[in-house]
This record gives sequence, structure tokens and C-alpha cells, in this order.
Amino acid sequence: MRKIIMILAALMLITSSHSSGQITFDYSGAELVLEHFVDNKNNVEQILTHPGYQHILLHSKKYSSNPITVDDLMNSLNGKNEGFDFSHIKERKDDYAKIIKYLKENEQEIINDYAGLCLKYLPKDYKQKATIYYVIGGYNGIAFDGKICMNIDHKQFRENYNEIKLYIAHELFHIGFEKYQPLPDIFKAKTVKDLKEIILSQTMNEGLATLTPYHKRIEMNEISDYDYNILLDPTALNKKIDQFNSVIQYLNENIDEELTDEILGTVLGQCSGDRLFYIVGCYMGLKIEEKYSAKKIQELVKVNPEKFFEMYYQLTNKSAGNK
Repeated sequence: MRKIIMILAALMLITSSHSSGQITFDYSGAELVLEHFVDNKNNVEQILTHPGYQHILLHSKKYSSNPITVDDLMNSLNGKNEGFDFSHIKERKDDYAKIIKYLKENEQEIINDYAGLCLKYLPKDYKQKATIYYVIGGYNGIAFDGKICMNIDHKQFRENYNEIKLYIAHELFHIGFEKYQPLPDIFKAKTVKDLKEIILSQTMNEGLATLTPYHKRIEMNEISDYDYNILLDPTALNKKIDQFNSVIQYLNENIDEELTDEILGTVLGQCSGDRLFYIVGCYMGLKIEEKYSAKKIQELVKVNPEKFFEMYYQLTNKSAGNK
């Protein structure tokens, strides 16, 4: 029986996927969940082994301090809502159907107008290749190891389909950046110095991913997203920059200290929770692009994130001690 289920899963993956160039679109994860809750299909095993949901679980295991597990996914599919919010599937089924239809009809637009935005900031020798899994539940969007998962149940996506396309552009930058800069392992950090290296890397990575669709958003007047609201408000932006500089100063002053949960929570709470990675990192990229063009960013992606910071501090006349 298990072998039959796996064969059916493979067939579904083939029939509900579409490849365009080096970008492959896969809708089967979202479709399987809809069939499970709306059509009452007994397809739990197919969902548990689906590459999109497997990717979400692996991402959580690698990067979350409280990872969601396969048991959480199974319990969520059984109505217990553990790690995956499937509570609105039936009432939103028509919304999901419209989103999937829209995405299938606009694959070429995504390829032509959004998938290539990251190439402006990635080295010329980068060969783009990625699979985009559309799913329901999990994180809003994740990307690593050549695969992206987009949660079409995210409120921002349900209310504005353009946001899906713009977020895909963001995630595709991460896929490319990873080819040149290894993703940091927060669980291996032992000292504040280790944490600072992670902060520099993540600021560059998330900042440039935020920069990737920035000009497109301005062109489309799609600037309702929180990060871009701040970036376009000089007063609010300066507050974020000051906050980030305070974080860097704190790290520098405690650089040789052992890393504690309190320090980790305080620093990551600001950089991630307060969106400093995204907002300040994007601003840094913008300043470098304005002065030297996107080509300079392409060059910086090939070297370590410290060089990205050095370039920014040179432009803003910050002291070397703030690097």
C-alpha cells in the first residue's frame, strides 16, 4: 500500500509541476492539502513525504530553536493545529483555487519580470536554478539549497497576488547568495564574536534580498510592505539605523564574551524581530548601489560580508571600530 501511495505522489508531482527554463513551479503541495481537507482524501502519507513540506521541516530543524517536526505536521493534518495552521482551509478553498489559477496563468510573467531581478546583484557567473513549491501552512517563505516554499495562505499573499511575485524575487536572491556565502549556523556560535559574524552575514543576505525587488516595488507602487514603508520614511529609517548601530556597538564592546541565551535573544530579537536585518541591510545595499552601481554588489557577494560593511562605512564616514 505504501509503495502505491508513493507512486501516486510521484505522478501527482509530475502532473502538477511546470518547468520554465531554470525555474520550476510545483503546486502539488497546496493541492494535496486542499484534497485532504476539502475532498476528505486519505493522503496524509503523500503530504508528509512531499518535497515541499519536507523542505519546510528541514529548514525548521536547521534554523529554528523550536523546530516543527513531522509529528507536528501529521497532527496538524489531523486537526490539532500544531505548527501548521490548517484551520481555515475549507472556508478559504475558493481563495486558494483562485491563487493557484492565477499563478499557473502568470508563470511566464514571473519568469520574465521577477525571477531575474536577483541577477542584478549576484555575480555574473551565477547560473540560476530553483524549484518553487507552493504550499499551504508553514512559514511565509523560505529558501535554501535551491528550493523555495511559498505559503499561499499568508495574509499578505491572499490580499495581493503581486506580493507573491515580489517575495519570490526576494527568496531567489537567497538561493543565489548561498552559492557564494555559506548560511551561518547559529547553534555553533559560542562567543559574541561568532554572533557578530552571523549578524554581518544575515544583514547582507536579508538586506540584499530586500533590495532585490525594491526598484520594482517603486515602479509598481507596491510599497505597503512594512520594510519598504520604513525605507521610504527618513525619520523611521534613521531610528532603525541608530538601533542597528547600537547593536553593533554592543557586540564590539562584548566581543570576547561567552555567548549566552540572554545576549542571543536580545540581539536576534532586534535584528530579526525588529526587521533590522532587512531594513538596514537594504539601506546599506542602496547606498553602495547609488555610489558604485549594482556591479559593486556583485563583487561583494563573492567576498565575505565584512567587506560589504567596510564599503558601507566608507560611504557614511563611520569609524573603523564600527565594522
